Amino acid sequence: MRQSDVGWGVLAGAGLAALGLVFYRWGLSYPLLNLYGQMTFWLGVPAVFNLVHSVFGYGELAKNLAFIGAVGVWLALHPFLAWAFRRVWWVALGLAFGLYTLLGGWWAGLVYTALLGLILWGRSRRAPVRLETEDPARRQSLKALGLLAAGALVWSWVKARAQQAARIVWDKIAGLSPEITPQGKLYYVSKNPALFDPNLKGKPYSLELGGLVEKPLRFSLEELQALPANDLPNTLTCISNPVGGDLIGFAKWTGVPLKTLLDRAGVKPQAKWLVWEAADGYRESLALAELPPEALLAYAINGEELEPRHGYPTRLLLPGRYGMKQPKWITRITLSDKEQIGYWAQRGWSRSAIIRTMSRIDVPGAGARLRAGEETLIAGVAYAGGRPLERVEVSADGGKTWQKAELKPPLGRFAWQLWALPWKPSAGEYTLQVRAVEVGERVQDATRREPLPDGATGYHTVRVRVG
Repeated sequence: MRQSDVGWGVLAGAGLAALGLVFYRWGLSYPLLNLYGQMTFWLGVPAVFNLVHSVFGYGELAKNLAFIGAVGVWLALHPFLAWAFRRVWWVALGLAFGLYTLLGGWWAGLVYTALLGLILWGRSRRAPVRLETEDPARRQSLKALGLLAAGALVWSWVKARAQQAARIVWDKIAGLSPEITPQGKLYYVSKNPALFDPNLKGKPYSLELGGLVEKPLRFSLEELQALPANDLPNTLTCISNPVGGDLIGFAKWTGVPLKTLLDRAGVKPQAKWLVWEAADGYRESLALAELPPEALLAYAINGEELEPRHGYPTRLLLPGRYGMKQPKWITRITLSDKEQIGYWAQRGWSRSAIIRTMSRIDVPGAGARLRAGEETLIAGVAYAGGRPLERVEVSADGGKTWQKAELKPPLGRFAWQLWALPWKPSAGEYTLQVRAVEVGERVQDATRREPLPDGATGYHTVRVRVG
Protein backbone atom coordinates (compact mmCIF):
# COMPACT_ATOMS: atom_id res chain seq x y z
CA MET A 1 0.00 0.00 0.00
CA ARG A 2 1.37 3.38 -0.99
CA GLN A 3 1.33 6.56 1.03
CA SER A 4 -1.06 8.03 -1.54
CA ASP A 5 -3.51 5.16 -0.89
CA VAL A 6 -3.66 6.20 2.76
CA GLY A 7 -4.02 9.89 1.95
CA TRP A 8 -6.71 9.46 -0.67
CA GLY A 9 -8.50 6.78 1.35
CA VAL A 10 -8.74 8.93 4.46
CA LEU A 11 -9.77 11.91 2.32
CA ALA A 12 -12.50 9.85 0.64
CA GLY A 13 -13.74 8.49 3.98
CA ALA A 14 -13.85 11.96 5.53
CA GLY A 15 -15.62 13.39 2.48
CA LEU A 16 -18.25 10.66 2.47
CA ALA A 17 -18.77 11.10 6.21
CA ALA A 18 -19.35 14.83 5.74
CA LEU A 19 -21.65 14.39 2.72
CA GLY A 20 -23.45 11.67 4.62
CA LEU A 21 -24.66 14.23 7.14
CA VAL A 22 -26.45 16.07 4.32
CA PHE A 23 -27.89 12.86 2.90
CA TYR A 24 -29.01 11.81 6.39
CA ARG A 25 -31.04 15.01 6.72
CA TRP A 26 -32.64 14.14 3.38
CA GLY A 27 -33.67 10.71 4.67
CA LEU A 28 -30.89 8.48 3.32
CA SER A 29 -29.45 5.96 5.75
CA TYR A 30 -26.05 6.98 7.19
CA PRO A 31 -23.61 4.02 7.17
CA LEU A 32 -21.27 5.69 9.68
CA LEU A 33 -24.10 6.10 12.19
CA ASN A 34 -25.09 2.46 11.70
CA LEU A 35 -21.47 1.43 12.27
CA TYR A 36 -21.62 3.36 15.53
CA GLY A 37 -24.89 1.56 16.36
CA GLN A 38 -23.20 -1.80 15.88
CA MET A 39 -20.33 -0.74 18.13
CA THR A 40 -22.75 0.33 20.87
CA PHE A 41 -24.46 -3.05 20.49
CA TRP A 42 -21.15 -4.69 21.36
CA LEU A 43 -20.65 -2.20 24.19
CA GLY A 44 -24.04 -3.26 25.57
CA VAL A 45 -22.85 -6.82 26.17
CA PRO A 46 -22.83 -7.08 29.98
CA ALA A 47 -19.13 -7.85 30.47
CA VAL A 48 -18.06 -5.12 28.03
CA PHE A 49 -20.53 -2.58 29.41
CA ASN A 50 -19.40 -3.03 33.00
CA LEU A 51 -15.73 -2.82 31.98
CA VAL A 52 -16.18 0.34 29.88
CA HIS A 53 -18.25 2.16 32.47
CA SER A 54 -15.99 1.17 35.34
CA VAL A 55 -13.23 3.03 33.46
CA PHE A 56 -15.14 5.96 31.94
CA GLY A 57 -18.14 6.26 34.27
CA TYR A 58 -21.80 6.55 33.27
CA GLY A 59 -21.71 9.93 31.52
CA GLU A 60 -21.42 10.86 27.86
CA LEU A 61 -17.69 10.04 27.62
CA ALA A 62 -18.11 6.35 26.82
CA LYS A 63 -20.69 7.11 24.11
CA ASN A 64 -18.55 9.86 22.62
CA LEU A 65 -15.51 7.59 22.55
CA ALA A 66 -17.57 4.92 20.81
CA PHE A 67 -18.55 7.39 18.09
CA ILE A 68 -14.96 8.57 17.71
CA GLY A 69 -13.97 4.91 17.45
CA ALA A 70 -16.58 4.38 14.74
CA VAL A 71 -15.16 7.37 12.83
CA GLY A 72 -11.67 5.87 13.18
CA VAL A 73 -12.80 2.47 11.86
CA TRP A 74 -14.65 4.17 8.99
CA LEU A 75 -11.58 6.17 7.96
CA ALA A 76 -9.28 3.15 8.37
CA LEU A 77 -11.35 1.07 5.92
CA HIS A 78 -11.08 3.50 3.03
CA PRO A 79 -7.31 3.35 2.41
CA PHE A 80 -7.79 -0.37 1.64
CA LEU A 81 -10.53 0.51 -0.83
CA ALA A 82 -8.25 3.13 -2.40
CA TRP A 83 -5.48 0.54 -2.71
CA ALA A 84 -7.87 -2.00 -4.26
CA PHE A 85 -9.24 0.62 -6.68
CA ARG A 86 -5.73 1.40 -7.94
CA ARG A 87 -5.16 -2.30 -8.67
CA VAL A 88 -8.58 -3.62 -9.83
CA TRP A 89 -11.21 -0.90 -9.77
CA TRP A 90 -14.29 -3.10 -10.19
CA VAL A 91 -13.28 -5.33 -7.27
CA ALA A 92 -12.85 -2.24 -5.07
CA LEU A 93 -16.26 -0.89 -6.00
CA GLY A 94 -17.81 -4.30 -5.38
CA LEU A 95 -16.30 -4.42 -1.91
CA ALA A 96 -17.40 -0.85 -1.25
CA PHE A 97 -20.95 -1.60 -2.36
CA GLY A 98 -21.08 -4.61 -0.07
CA LEU A 99 -19.78 -2.57 2.88
CA TYR A 100 -22.11 0.39 2.37
CA THR A 101 -25.13 -1.86 1.73
CA LEU A 102 -24.42 -3.85 4.88
CA LEU A 103 -24.27 -0.64 6.92
CA GLY A 104 -26.96 1.41 5.21
CA GLY A 105 -29.10 -0.60 2.80
CA TRP A 106 -29.35 -0.70 -0.99
CA TRP A 107 -29.86 2.99 -1.70
CA ALA A 108 -27.02 4.02 0.56
CA GLY A 109 -24.86 1.33 -1.06
CA LEU A 110 -25.50 2.73 -4.54
CA VAL A 111 -25.03 6.41 -3.61
CA TYR A 112 -21.88 5.96 -1.49
CA THR A 113 -20.28 3.56 -3.98
CA ALA A 114 -20.86 5.99 -6.82
CA LEU A 115 -19.36 8.86 -4.85
CA LEU A 116 -16.35 6.78 -3.82
CA GLY A 117 -15.82 5.82 -7.44
CA LEU A 118 -15.87 9.47 -8.51
CA ILE A 119 -13.39 10.47 -5.81
CA LEU A 120 -10.96 7.68 -6.61
CA TRP A 121 -11.39 8.16 -10.36
CA GLY A 122 -10.38 11.77 -9.80
CA ARG A 123 -7.26 10.49 -8.11
CA SER A 124 -6.39 8.33 -11.12
CA ARG A 125 -6.53 11.43 -13.35
CA ARG A 126 -3.74 13.06 -11.37
CA ALA A 127 -0.04 12.40 -11.76
CA PRO A 128 1.06 9.47 -9.55
CA VAL A 129 4.28 11.21 -8.54
CA ARG A 130 2.44 14.26 -7.33
CA LEU A 131 0.12 12.10 -5.26
CA GLU A 132 3.07 10.43 -3.60
CA THR A 133 4.72 13.65 -2.58
CA GLU A 134 1.84 16.05 -2.07
CA ASP A 135 1.71 16.96 1.59
CA PRO A 136 -1.32 19.30 1.36
CA ALA A 137 -3.62 16.37 0.54
CA ARG A 138 -2.45 14.56 3.64
CA ARG A 139 -2.86 17.66 5.75
CA GLN A 140 -6.36 18.15 4.37
CA SER A 141 -7.39 14.60 5.27
CA LEU A 142 -5.98 14.94 8.78
CA LYS A 143 -7.81 18.23 9.18
CA ALA A 144 -11.08 16.55 8.19
CA LEU A 145 -10.44 13.82 10.74
CA GLY A 146 -9.72 16.42 13.40
CA LEU A 147 -12.96 18.26 12.65
CA LEU A 148 -14.99 15.07 12.97
CA ALA A 149 -13.32 14.15 16.24
CA ALA A 150 -13.81 17.66 17.59
CA GLY A 151 -17.47 17.50 16.68
CA ALA A 152 -17.85 14.31 18.71
CA LEU A 153 -16.17 15.85 21.74
CA VAL A 154 -18.45 18.88 21.94
CA TRP A 155 -21.38 16.84 23.22
CA SER A 156 -21.63 17.58 26.91
CA TRP A 157 -23.30 15.81 29.79
CA VAL A 158 -25.76 17.89 31.84
CA LYS A 159 -25.71 16.86 35.52
CA ALA A 160 -29.19 17.06 37.12
CA ARG A 161 -27.96 18.35 40.47
CA ALA A 162 -30.01 21.13 42.05
CA GLN A 163 -28.80 23.88 44.38
CA GLN A 164 -31.97 24.85 46.26
CA ALA A 165 -35.21 23.32 47.47
CA ALA A 166 -38.64 23.89 45.99
CA ARG A 167 -40.58 24.19 49.24
CA ILE A 168 -40.05 26.77 51.97
CA VAL A 169 -39.94 24.11 54.67
CA TRP A 170 -36.98 22.51 52.93
CA ASP A 171 -35.33 25.53 51.37
CA LYS A 172 -32.71 25.87 54.11
CA ILE A 173 -31.08 22.61 53.08
CA ALA A 174 -28.42 23.85 50.69
CA GLY A 175 -27.59 21.29 48.02
CA LEU A 176 -30.79 19.23 48.32
CA SER A 177 -32.42 18.44 44.97
CA PRO A 178 -35.52 20.54 44.21
CA GLU A 179 -38.72 18.62 44.59
CA ILE A 180 -39.71 19.42 41.01
CA THR A 181 -36.88 19.10 38.49
CA PRO A 182 -36.81 21.91 35.90
CA GLN A 183 -36.80 20.65 32.32
CA GLY A 184 -33.35 22.13 31.76
CA LYS A 185 -31.99 20.14 34.72
CA LEU A 186 -33.68 16.83 33.92
CA TYR A 187 -31.18 14.15 32.98
CA TYR A 188 -30.76 13.32 29.30
CA VAL A 189 -29.93 9.89 27.87
CA SER A 190 -30.14 8.79 24.23
CA LYS A 191 -28.91 5.87 22.16
CA ASN A 192 -27.73 8.42 19.59
CA PRO A 193 -24.83 10.83 19.52
CA ALA A 194 -26.46 14.20 20.28
CA LEU A 195 -25.92 15.37 16.68
CA PHE A 196 -28.23 12.63 15.42
CA ASP A 197 -31.12 13.02 17.87
CA PRO A 198 -34.35 13.85 16.01
CA ASN A 199 -35.31 17.51 16.04
CA LEU A 200 -38.91 17.71 14.88
CA LYS A 201 -39.41 21.37 15.77
CA GLY A 202 -41.16 23.18 12.93
CA LYS A 203 -41.62 19.98 10.92
CA PRO A 204 -44.83 18.11 10.03
CA TYR A 205 -45.67 15.52 12.68
CA SER A 206 -48.17 12.71 12.89
CA LEU A 207 -48.70 9.83 15.28
CA GLU A 208 -49.97 6.60 13.74
CA LEU A 209 -52.00 4.13 15.78
CA GLY A 210 -52.50 0.83 13.99
CA GLY A 211 -52.04 -2.90 13.97
CA LEU A 212 -54.71 -5.04 15.61
CA VAL A 213 -57.27 -2.26 16.00
CA GLU A 214 -60.74 -1.76 14.59
CA LYS A 215 -59.99 1.70 13.27
CA PRO A 216 -56.42 2.78 12.45
CA LEU A 217 -55.89 6.42 13.39
CA ARG A 218 -53.50 9.24 12.66
CA PHE A 219 -53.10 12.35 14.83
CA SER A 220 -51.28 15.62 14.35
CA LEU A 221 -49.79 17.32 17.40
CA GLU A 222 -52.61 19.87 17.34
CA GLU A 223 -55.21 17.08 17.31
CA LEU A 224 -53.54 15.37 20.25
CA GLN A 225 -53.47 18.64 22.20
CA ALA A 226 -57.18 19.12 21.50
CA LEU A 227 -58.08 15.82 23.23
CA PRO A 228 -58.92 15.70 26.97
CA ALA A 229 -55.60 16.00 28.80
CA ASN A 230 -54.29 14.58 32.06
CA ASP A 231 -51.47 15.71 34.35
CA LEU A 232 -49.09 13.03 35.62
CA PRO A 233 -46.60 13.75 38.42
CA ASN A 234 -43.92 11.21 37.53
CA THR A 235 -40.33 10.37 38.43
CA LEU A 236 -38.18 9.47 35.45
CA THR A 237 -35.02 7.47 36.03
CA CYS A 238 -32.56 5.61 33.82
CA ILE A 239 -31.85 1.92 34.29
CA SER A 240 -28.13 2.71 33.92
CA ASN A 241 -28.21 5.03 36.95
CA PRO A 242 -25.59 3.80 39.44
CA VAL A 243 -26.15 3.83 43.20
CA GLY A 244 -26.09 7.49 44.23
CA GLY A 245 -26.25 8.62 40.60
CA ASP A 246 -28.13 11.61 39.20
CA LEU A 247 -29.92 10.00 36.23
CA ILE A 248 -33.25 10.65 37.93
CA GLY A 249 -35.68 13.54 38.25
CA PHE A 250 -39.28 14.38 39.01
CA ALA A 251 -41.61 16.55 36.92
CA LYS A 252 -45.27 17.23 36.25
CA TRP A 253 -46.15 15.98 32.77
CA THR A 254 -49.17 16.83 30.63
CA GLY A 255 -50.57 14.81 27.76
CA VAL A 256 -53.19 12.41 26.45
CA PRO A 257 -53.92 9.22 28.40
CA LEU A 258 -52.87 6.28 26.26
CA LYS A 259 -56.16 4.58 27.14
CA THR A 260 -58.04 7.43 25.40
CA LEU A 261 -56.25 6.73 22.13
CA LEU A 262 -56.69 2.97 22.42
CA ASP A 263 -60.42 3.34 23.13
CA ARG A 264 -60.83 5.50 20.03
CA ALA A 265 -59.06 2.95 17.84
CA GLY A 266 -60.78 -0.09 19.32
CA VAL A 267 -58.37 -2.84 20.39
CA LYS A 268 -59.04 -6.25 18.82
CA PRO A 269 -59.24 -9.28 21.16
CA GLN A 270 -56.15 -10.94 19.66
CA ALA A 271 -53.94 -7.93 20.53
CA LYS A 272 -51.56 -8.83 23.36
CA TRP A 273 -48.71 -6.32 23.01
CA LEU A 274 -48.24 -2.60 22.57
CA VAL A 275 -45.29 -1.71 20.34
CA TRP A 276 -44.06 1.86 20.00
CA GLU A 277 -41.63 3.30 17.50
CA ALA A 278 -39.70 6.57 17.64
CA ALA A 279 -38.38 8.93 14.99
CA ASP A 280 -34.83 7.65 15.55
CA GLY A 281 -35.80 4.02 14.96
CA TYR A 282 -36.00 3.13 18.67
CA ARG A 283 -38.54 0.43 19.47
CA GLU A 284 -40.00 -0.95 22.68
CA SER A 285 -43.01 -3.00 23.73
CA LEU A 286 -45.16 -3.81 26.74
CA ALA A 287 -47.73 -6.49 27.37
CA LEU A 288 -51.17 -4.90 27.04
CA ALA A 289 -52.19 -6.52 30.32
CA GLU A 290 -49.36 -4.66 32.10
CA LEU A 291 -50.26 -1.19 30.80
CA PRO A 292 -50.72 1.10 33.82
CA PRO A 293 -53.91 3.20 33.76
CA GLU A 294 -51.76 6.33 34.21
CA ALA A 295 -49.80 5.72 30.97
CA LEU A 296 -49.51 9.02 29.14
CA LEU A 297 -48.47 10.35 25.75
CA ALA A 298 -46.89 13.56 27.04
CA TYR A 299 -46.38 16.78 25.09
CA ALA A 300 -45.58 19.15 27.98
CA ILE A 301 -43.49 19.18 31.15
CA ASN A 302 -43.94 21.52 34.12
CA GLY A 303 -46.27 23.62 31.98
CA GLU A 304 -43.70 23.98 29.18
CA GLU A 305 -43.48 22.51 25.70
CA LEU A 306 -41.09 19.57 25.55
CA GLU A 307 -37.58 20.41 24.43
CA PRO A 308 -36.30 18.38 21.44
CA ARG A 309 -33.83 16.44 23.58
CA HIS A 310 -36.66 15.43 25.94
CA GLY A 311 -38.86 14.12 23.15
CA TYR A 312 -40.63 16.95 21.35
CA PRO A 313 -43.32 16.66 20.19
CA THR A 314 -44.39 13.60 22.23
CA ARG A 315 -42.86 11.03 24.54
CA LEU A 316 -44.37 8.01 26.26
CA LEU A 317 -44.61 7.77 30.05
CA LEU A 318 -45.09 4.43 31.80
CA PRO A 319 -44.93 5.09 35.55
CA GLY A 320 -43.00 2.50 37.52
CA ARG A 321 -40.71 1.55 34.62
CA TYR A 322 -37.21 2.72 33.82
CA GLY A 323 -36.71 5.27 31.06
CA MET A 324 -35.68 2.64 28.50
CA LYS A 325 -39.37 1.65 28.32
CA GLN A 326 -40.50 5.25 27.73
CA PRO A 327 -39.26 6.38 24.30
CA LYS A 328 -39.04 9.95 23.09
CA TRP A 329 -40.11 11.27 19.65
CA ILE A 330 -43.01 8.77 19.35
CA THR A 331 -44.28 8.36 15.78
CA ARG A 332 -46.16 5.05 15.80
CA ILE A 333 -48.04 2.82 18.25
CA THR A 334 -48.93 -0.67 17.05
CA LEU A 335 -51.15 -3.31 18.66
CA SER A 336 -49.66 -6.74 18.03
CA ASP A 337 -49.99 -10.37 19.02
CA LYS A 338 -46.20 -10.62 19.39
CA GLU A 339 -43.63 -9.00 21.63
CA GLN A 340 -41.08 -6.64 20.06
CA ILE A 341 -37.87 -6.96 22.04
CA GLY A 342 -36.62 -3.46 22.65
CA TYR A 343 -33.39 -1.75 21.62
CA TRP A 344 -31.68 -2.08 25.01
CA ALA A 345 -33.21 -5.47 25.84
CA GLN A 346 -31.53 -6.82 22.70
CA ARG A 347 -28.25 -5.69 24.26
CA GLY A 348 -28.71 -7.54 27.53
CA TRP A 349 -30.80 -5.13 29.59
CA SER A 350 -34.01 -6.03 31.43
CA ARG A 351 -37.11 -6.72 29.35
CA SER A 352 -39.47 -5.66 32.15
CA ALA A 353 -37.43 -2.65 33.40
CA ILE A 354 -39.37 -2.32 36.67
CA ILE A 355 -37.87 0.37 38.90
CA ARG A 356 -35.97 -0.82 41.96
CA THR A 357 -36.21 1.05 45.24
CA MET A 358 -33.49 3.68 45.59
CA SER A 359 -32.32 6.35 48.02
CA ARG A 360 -29.56 8.93 47.73
CA ILE A 361 -27.65 11.30 49.97
CA ASP A 362 -27.46 14.75 48.39
CA VAL A 363 -25.83 16.50 51.36
CA PRO A 364 -23.25 16.38 52.75
CA GLY A 365 -21.19 15.49 49.71
CA ALA A 366 -18.50 12.82 49.63
CA GLY A 367 -15.33 13.96 51.40
CA ALA A 368 -17.05 16.93 53.07
CA ARG A 369 -15.39 18.45 56.14
CA LEU A 370 -17.85 19.38 58.90
CA ARG A 371 -17.43 21.20 62.20
CA ALA A 372 -17.63 19.21 65.42
CA GLY A 373 -20.56 20.05 67.69
CA GLU A 374 -22.35 22.03 64.96
CA GLU A 375 -25.74 20.80 63.80
CA THR A 376 -26.01 19.98 60.11
CA LEU A 377 -28.49 18.13 57.94
CA ILE A 378 -28.10 14.86 56.10
CA ALA A 379 -30.62 15.01 53.27
CA GLY A 380 -31.53 13.52 49.92
CA VAL A 381 -34.20 11.79 47.83
CA ALA A 382 -35.83 8.36 47.76
CA TYR A 383 -38.13 6.56 45.33
CA ALA A 384 -39.70 3.11 45.00
CA GLY A 385 -41.29 3.24 41.55
CA GLY A 386 -44.81 3.98 42.81
CA ARG A 387 -44.71 1.60 45.76
CA PRO A 388 -45.35 3.73 48.89
CA LEU A 389 -42.49 4.40 51.28
CA GLU A 390 -42.99 4.02 55.00
CA ARG A 391 -39.73 5.65 56.06
CA VAL A 392 -36.14 6.47 55.18
CA GLU A 393 -33.33 5.54 57.56
CA VAL A 394 -29.82 6.94 57.87
CA SER A 395 -26.72 5.40 59.41
CA ALA A 396 -23.64 7.33 60.50
CA ASP A 397 -21.60 4.26 61.38
CA GLY A 398 -21.55 2.27 58.17
CA GLY A 399 -24.83 0.43 58.75
CA LYS A 400 -24.42 -0.70 62.36
CA THR A 401 -27.24 1.49 63.66
CA TRP A 402 -30.02 3.38 61.88
CA GLN A 403 -32.02 6.54 62.61
CA LYS A 404 -35.36 7.50 61.09
CA ALA A 405 -35.24 10.60 58.90
CA GLU A 406 -38.05 13.08 58.31
CA LEU A 407 -39.80 12.09 55.08
CA LYS A 408 -41.64 14.74 53.10
CA PRO A 409 -45.06 13.63 51.77
CA PRO A 410 -44.91 12.94 48.01
CA LEU A 411 -46.61 15.13 45.40
CA GLY A 412 -48.15 12.03 43.86
CA ARG A 413 -47.97 8.27 43.75
CA PHE A 414 -45.06 8.32 41.31
CA ALA A 415 -43.19 11.25 42.87
CA TRP A 416 -39.85 10.88 44.58
CA GLN A 417 -39.67 12.06 48.20
CA LEU A 418 -37.30 14.41 49.94
CA TRP A 419 -35.92 13.34 53.30
CA ALA A 420 -33.70 14.96 55.96
CA LEU A 421 -32.11 14.11 59.30
CA PRO A 422 -30.65 16.69 61.74
CA TRP A 423 -27.19 15.55 62.85
CA LYS A 424 -24.78 17.00 65.43
CA PRO A 425 -21.57 14.95 65.20
CA SER A 426 -18.49 14.97 67.36
CA ALA A 427 -14.98 14.91 65.90
CA GLY A 428 -14.04 11.89 63.82
CA GLU A 429 -14.55 10.17 60.48
CA TYR A 430 -17.99 8.88 59.56
CA THR A 431 -19.47 6.56 56.94
CA LEU A 432 -22.98 7.74 56.10
CA GLN A 433 -25.49 5.40 54.49
CA VAL A 434 -29.16 5.66 53.56
CA ARG A 435 -31.88 3.11 52.89
CA ALA A 436 -35.60 3.31 52.07
CA VAL A 437 -38.26 1.08 53.59
CA GLU A 438 -41.47 0.42 51.71
CA VAL A 439 -44.84 -0.02 53.39
CA GLY A 440 -44.94 -3.57 54.68
CA GLU A 441 -41.35 -3.40 55.99
CA ARG A 442 -39.79 -4.22 52.65
CA VAL A 443 -36.28 -2.84 53.07
CA GLN A 444 -34.31 -1.57 50.09
CA ASP A 445 -31.97 -4.21 48.68
CA ALA A 446 -28.53 -3.80 50.27
CA THR A 447 -26.70 -6.06 47.80
CA ARG A 448 -24.27 -4.05 45.69
CA ARG A 449 -25.08 -4.64 41.99
CA GLU A 450 -24.10 -2.82 38.84
CA PRO A 451 -26.92 -1.27 36.76
CA LEU A 452 -26.79 -3.91 34.02
CA PRO A 453 -29.07 -5.76 33.49
CA ASP A 454 -31.90 -4.92 35.93
CA GLY A 455 -30.88 -1.64 37.57
CA ALA A 456 -28.42 -0.90 40.37
CA THR A 457 -28.97 -1.94 43.99
CA GLY A 458 -27.13 -1.20 47.22
CA TYR A 459 -26.97 1.58 49.81
CA HIS A 460 -25.57 4.96 48.83
CA THR A 461 -22.51 5.58 50.99
CA VAL A 462 -20.79 8.89 51.72
CA ARG A 463 -17.67 9.35 53.88
CA VAL A 464 -17.15 12.65 55.72
CA ARG A 465 -14.70 14.05 58.25
CA VAL A 466 -15.72 16.08 61.29
CA GLY A 467 -13.19 18.20 63.12
